Amino acid sequence: MRALRIHGYGGPEVMRLDEVEAPRPAPGEVLVRVRAASVNPIDWKMRRGLLAGVFPLSFPRILGRDCAGEVDGGMHAGVAALRGEGTHAQYAALPDSQCAPVPEGLEPAAAASLCVSGLSAYIALVEVAKVSPGMKVLIHAGAGGVGSLAIQIARHLGAEVVATASAANRAYCEGLGASRVVDYRREDFAAAGPFDVVLDSIGGETHVRSIAALAPGGRVVALQAAPIPEGTDKSLAVMAQIQPTRERLERLFAWAAAGVLRPQVTQVFPLEQAAQAYAASESGHARGKIAILP
Repeated sequence: MRALRIHGYGGPEVMRLDEVEAPRPAPGEVLVRVRAASVNPIDWKMRRGLLAGVFPLSFPRILGRDCAGEVDGGMHAGVAALRGEGTHAQYAALPDSQCAPVPEGLEPAAAASLCVSGLSAYIALVEVAKVSPGMKVLIHAGAGGVGSLAIQIARHLGAEVVATASAANRAYCEGLGASRVVDYRREDFAAAGPFDVVLDSIGGETHVRSIAALAPGGRVVALQAAPIPEGTDKSLAVMAQIQPTRERLERLFAWAAAGVLRPQVTQVFPLEQAAQAYAASESGHARGKIAILP
């Protein structure tokens, strides 16, 4: 099979399209003929060695965290095991417990786009923050892969949604359900608060300022991002643990099939142009999700 592999830590120069043996699924895994895979920030962070202290890699290594494709004649989507080979290839072995059947009519790229990003938004808002009607929720990076889905989920749960984004993405975020969009370059998001819940996918000083923008009893739910400054009051924040399960994926896919959640695939690249796909994600300015078609 063809696979995008990195041969060391670094920039695009370490990425190569290689011919390799297809993976052999271990017990508890399924072999997926990949039809679409998404690009997540963890992919280029791992390639650059930014996560080497947490997830050290051996080389060569196939990256990619999620995909949709054919399993025994049916379309499934799921998440790859972090320490196994990835999904940016023509075949991938995925844990069966982290896969779910894709409803008819949901395209492979759309299904793949709901896996890592959708789970991140779902677990943070539904399970950790327990967002309910009447809450005021701030979604940072509202135009991004997680943010574009989080806006829709929070709105579906009955919350008033405020998002941070660039001025160029104001209308985009409003179209997803944000009642107000704060231009992070020119405005102070705290002025739009206080907030019952803040979904922080940025970290750093943004995390500190988010805690200060909370209403009494509010909570910041954080995803892995920039390190949190030392001395930060962590009693008002919780790190969401993103654990893929079939049941969670089935809920996301059902929402998509019902039109509650609209997948946000905005750029699609063939496997031969994966370097451009990574560059688009790494720029930090891409809307929605980026997909690779092997």
